[in-house]
Amino acid sequence: MQSQSPLADHAGDAFDLLGSHRRRLLLARVSEADGAVPLDWLAGRVAADEAGTATEAVTERERERTAVWLHHADIPPLSAAGLLRYDPGRGLVSAGDLPLEGEEWLEMPVVEALEAWNGR
Repeated sequence: MQSQSPLADHAGDAFDLLGSHRRRLLLARVSEADGAVPLDWLAGRVAADEAGTATEAVTERERERTAVWLHHADIPPLSAAGLLRYDPGRGLVSAGDLPLEGEEWLEMPVVEALEAWNGR
């Protein structure tokens, strides 16, 4: 019997998980990293991506707001689905079992990504 991905068990939820542009940005940045990254660094990158600006242009307030949002709203469901690993005590985020890498999360339509993930 072929084992299924964590998303295959929650196919309806998968559309909710990956339908968020912020979550796909998050997955893109984590998948590009060499290992675990600090939540604060990740929040700066995601905030910059969302604003279409350089990371250096992100204010501390924007970074903090994004970090709180990621911590409470975006990382937990992605972690529960096995896409991310999160150590809230250390504030570190790393890739889980990801079917795509880097910018693929932003270029490939969500439906195609889900089909690739569930069909492997």
